[in-house]
Amino acid sequence: MPLSVTPARLETQRLVLEPFGLPEHIAAWCKMDMDADVMRHIRQPSPDIASARARLTQADEGTPAILGNWGVREKESNTIVGRALLRWLADDSGVEIGYRLGRACWGKGYATELAQRVVAHGFEDLGLAVICGVYQTGNLASRKVLAKCGMNDAGTTSVHGGSAKPLMKITAATWKNGPTTTFA
Repeated sequence: MPLSVTPARLETQRLVLEPFGLPEHIAAWCKMDMDADVMRHIRQPSPDIASARARLTQADEGTPAILGNWGVREKESNTIVGRALLRWLADDSGVEIGYRLGRACWGKGYATELAQRVVAHGFEDLGLAVICGVYQTGNLASRKVLAKCGMNDAGTTSVHGGSAKPLMKITAATWKNGPTTTFA
């Protein structure tokens, strides 16, 4: 497992993915972490801001090495709309993409746009061989985002919470031969 990498600033047509850590990134993440709708496929929401901040610290200082950690900003409004991650799975079996968007940003295609950009970064800039995604069985929207990144079903994994969750993967070779996406 490689060490953590300082994330590059990435852009898409409508979004800027900037290194996570600004006060507005943290405030937006905590707000999402306390929102029951946002958290329904992840875990119980944090009950207050102090708990949300503690969870953020725990997640960011955990054992899986983080290769990319971005606050996601909408270009037009300059508002923080979410967070994206590229990190090693806890069992070191692969590199996983993760993303979370505030409820007001759902249904706009932002998750797909940022996920495709992060996958491209993983393969083109970091030279990864495989990228995977883990989702909750009932979270079909997240599954669709991973499929739009070219990922295919790859069984299950128990790295998140100890119970089997669906796993999807894409290799660098498959990604290079698949449909191309142009990023502005």
